[in-house]
Amino acid sequence: EAVAQAQEEGLALVPSDNQAGYHGVYVNNVCKSKPFTARVHRGGKQHELGTFATAEEAALHVARTPEAQAWVVGPAPLTAEEAVAQAQEEGLALVPSDNQAGYHGVYVNNVCKSKPFTARVHRGGKQHELGTFATAEEA
Repeated sequence: EAVAQAQEEGLALVPSDNQAGYHGVYVNNVCKSKPFTARVHRGGKQHELGTFATAEEAALHVARTPEAQAWVVGPAPLTAEEAVAQAQEEGLALVPSDNQAGYHGVYVNNVCKSKPFTARVHRGGKQHELGTFATAEEA
């Protein structure tokens, strides 16, 4: 029902690798009649939208937020070829490595299936994560 409603409203229920299966939707073990909680980050703070009986219903409420609209229209991940071409255009070199990802500063992230590569750098003696990416070359 919520999936059909989302289609009717022209909204996308954004899939996720989390336990609930949707971005912004979390399993709530406190309330058995409404085991799914919908949340978004707004103004730097987490904002709870409510609890729902189904993951799809929670995802629909998330999809109606301005934050979710920004996720959907965000840039598509670069393919490996596009990332290599962009690096060359910017005068950058992708530094090969013997690690599992194949590039210096890029690591395989087994937590997120949709973005399995993490980019990290060391600055001031501390490690900083730059983000997760769909391809090793993009990272």
